[in-house]
Amino acid sequence: MALPLPPNTTCDIYHGPNAPPAAPDIAGEPCHLSARFGEYGSRQGAGDQWRYTHVLAVGPTTDVRDEYDAGDAGTTVPDTVYVPDKDGTPFVVVFVERVGRGTAQDHKRVYLDRKQPTWPTNEL
Repeated sequence: MALPLPPNTTCDIYHGPNAPPAAPDIAGEPCHLSARFGEYGSRQGAGDQWRYTHVLAVGPTTDVRDEYDAGDAGTTVPDTVYVPDKDGTPFVVVFVERVGRGTAQDHKRVYLDRKQPTWPTNEL
């Protein structure tokens, strides 16, 4: 896997409607998580369904799914990502895009919306 930055955590991925305490669909996936709340805060008129707070980079073959379906958001159930594992902070997948296809930096960029964590937390 050639992420744009070295992995800084791992994540468990649940394909909807699967959820903890069940086993994740993908467990212990190496990833790079970065906060991007400032980017969202500067966007105007985007609508809540495209709101994101973090961006996750994963390998190009990682099976992670959003709810985007030909512009009709809401017709499928998006994945939920838990960092660093199913007991960590939950994030809803907003959108997935392939970046750097055919290059050494080929990966998926996953836009996430953080769900309410259990406080207090040191996972963020």
